[in-house]
Amino acid sequence: MKKLLVVVDYQNDFVVGALGFEGADQLEPGILSEVETVLEQGGFVLFTRDTHPQTYLETREGKHLPIEHCIAETKGHALFGRLHRYEENPVPHVSVIDKPTFGSPDIAEKARELCGGEPDQIALCGLVTDICVIANAIILHSHFPLAEVSVIESLVGSGNEENAGASLRILQGMGIEVRG
Repeated sequence: MKKLLVVVDYQNDFVVGALGFEGADQLEPGILSEVETVLEQGGFVLFTRDTHPQTYLETREGKHLPIEHCIAETKGHALFGRLHRYEENPVPHVSVIDKPTFGSPDIAEKARELCGGEPDQIALCGLVTDICVIANAIILHSHFPLAEVSVIESLVGSGNEENAGASLRILQGMGIEVRG
């Protein structure tokens, strides 16, 4: 059984930076515990990092969300808190992927590469529920139709709880489990 945990964009700019919101920092202990548990069980962990160039405001996304954030190689781009160690000191079964927009066009390929084939179980956590988490959950669900895909509700967050709740309901409607 190949288990994959995807930690979506748990980066400084989404927690305490340009797009940070109240309570985002409180997810860190739970996400860290989940990462450690998956690795102890022989599973795999894939971190995504929202990654933008200095010219972000000129991009399509930048025109719709005109707040500079997660500019490559800045403090805001780095994984938050104790999770930062996974990008600083690579360990077996862990990988980091930079993505240029909400959903990663390379996430399925990277998941296959990391797991040595198709994952059987995929769980997602991180930020932001109603933007990047939902986008990547749908991509993974589409690429791995035989995998059990879930979102860990207690380990995702958004500054817009109404949209976050709607996003989780949409995912449930698609057959993606929303669990504790």
